[in-house]
Amino acid sequence: MDSSDPAPRPASVPSILVVDDDPTFCAIMSEVLKLYRAEVHVAMSAAEALLYLQTMTPDLILTDVMMPEVDGLTLVRRIRAGELFARVPVIVVSAGVSTREQAAALQAGADSFLPKPFSLRELQAAVSTILPD
Repeated sequence: MDSSDPAPRPASVPSILVVDDDPTFCAIMSEVLKLYRAEVHVAMSAAEALLYLQTMTPDLILTDVMMPEVDGLTLVRRIRAGELFARVPVIVVSAGVSTREQAAALQAGADSFLPKPFSLRELQAAVSTILPD
């Protein structure tokens, strides 16, 4: 393995990166996703998420849109521009629920869009579509 390749993880435990500038949302998402037996990592900004991606390739990224400095759609575009992460599934979560905002997320390269607030059932459905049991 090349030393620049992200470290591998056991295949049985999915890894999820949650990117959001709201610490409360990140804490709640971490606890909920751990119920699905996921290894959860949190980034409080797009810059922090990109640093994380230098060391690990998650099985799924959940990112908010509205963040300071670099927004979630720009993050998705940067992820999709790199060969190593181009195939990592991304779910955009956002309080903006207009069809225009959803279309912008999908056009940026997101695999799915989950409007905030969402129920646990909606989160489970979105995650299980990408990471089946």
